[in-house]
Amino acid sequence: MNKVLTVAVLAALAGGAWWWQAGKAAADDKNARAKRPPVVALAPVQPNRLPVVLTANGTVTALDRVEVKPQVSGVVSRVPVQEGTLVKAGTLLVQLDDAAERAALARVQAQQASDAAQLKIAERDLARGRDLFRQQFISQSALDALQGKVDSLRATLAAARAEVDAARVSLRQKAIYAQVDGRVGAISLSPGTLVQPGMATPMLTLTRMSPVAVSFTLPEQQLQAVRQAQQAGPLKVVARTGNGAGQCHSGELTFIDSAVDSASGNVLLKARFDNTGTALWPGQFVNVALQAGAYRGAANIPVAALLTGPDGQFAYTVGADSKAQRIPLTLLAIQNERAIVRGIAPGLKVVVNGGQNVRPGELVTLAPPRKQDASAAAKVGRSEASGAAAEGGRGGRAAGKGGQNLAECGPVTGGDKAARAAGGDASAPRAEAGQRQRAASGAQ
Repeated sequence: MNKVLTVAVLAALAGGAWWWQAGKAAADDKNARAKRPPVVALAPVQPNRLPVVLTANGTVTALDRVEVKPQVSGVVSRVPVQEGTLVKAGTLLVQLDDAAERAALARVQAQQASDAAQLKIAERDLARGRDLFRQQFISQSALDALQGKVDSLRATLAAARAEVDAARVSLRQKAIYAQVDGRVGAISLSPGTLVQPGMATPMLTLTRMSPVAVSFTLPEQQLQAVRQAQQAGPLKVVARTGNGAGQCHSGELTFIDSAVDSASGNVLLKARFDNTGTALWPGQFVNVALQAGAYRGAANIPVAALLTGPDGQFAYTVGADSKAQRIPLTLLAIQNERAIVRGIAPGLKVVVNGGQNVRPGELVTLAPPRKQDASAAAKVGRSEASGAAAEGGRGGRAAGKGGQNLAECGPVTGGDKAARAAGGDASAPRAEAGQRQRAASGAQ
């Protein structure tokens, strides 16, 4: 009995020792895996060649929009134009009944002819009277009477001519012509309609379709950057229809309002577009992108490399010792999936994948480069280089400053959605959280 009990105790002790050793080995393996350096992917920091792009919502406005209303009362006799047609300046739009005005003009023209005939008779009498006066057949007073009659008839003829001009003006007011080239809007009358001056509804509208203007507003903080960029030359404006996904149109900034709206803190700007083909329609909403110079002393990194912590934005770099280093950054803008920042020098490499697992000063393991990553980096470099070359070919003054003109109608996404201009640059904006927000644990 004692032997059996002894064997059981020994077996239990052996099993417990084995279980303890197995648990200790598993814990050691887990700790070893926990201490394994995190695997990260790197991307180079590139010199920034992207321009300052300010974005806003704009409205297409016509340079000329005429509401056609009558100057005199009358009955519409005909409307020779149709709704939606394009007309040239001088085209007859509405004809009012002008029978009375034509009769009045004929009457005053006849009176003018009568006055002119009487003046000619008086002038011949005056000429004969002068001959008789030289021969001393009439007195000076008789000659003066003849001269006075001529002067009176000349004044009467001048008054008759003025009446003829007034009758012609009244007749012209019965015919309403286009003052500008434009498109005829809705016509609210038909032949036989009585119209009067001061009527609330216009007879029709005439809108100039080409060129057009696009009005938009920017925060007052961005005004200084726009004005300084404008000193280097005309500023290009790109307008996109269809909520930014439709057709693209290139224009030029032509107007900055002389005052900031104290209620909203915005300033009004206008850009002129040729609008060939009338793709832009007055009253239409468009997305506007304005190039306002270049960011000085800035670099750009992939958006994925930008992390956010309690102290602001930062990125991790990896040195020769394979240790991660945290570098605080100032975010200026996000454009084309690239973050434009200050605080880091071009040529360094930043962590673009795995940064949420990195702590400052700890060892990291570099992931092997993938073909798609290399091709993407090369594509970005070629895009920036081609943009700079295109700018130089167009003679853009911003090229010497490291800027890049907007493509003629190339993609300009993201933009400087909330940039606050300071000096010649736009300072850090509030970028969308979905584009640059990372886990707060990455900052710890």
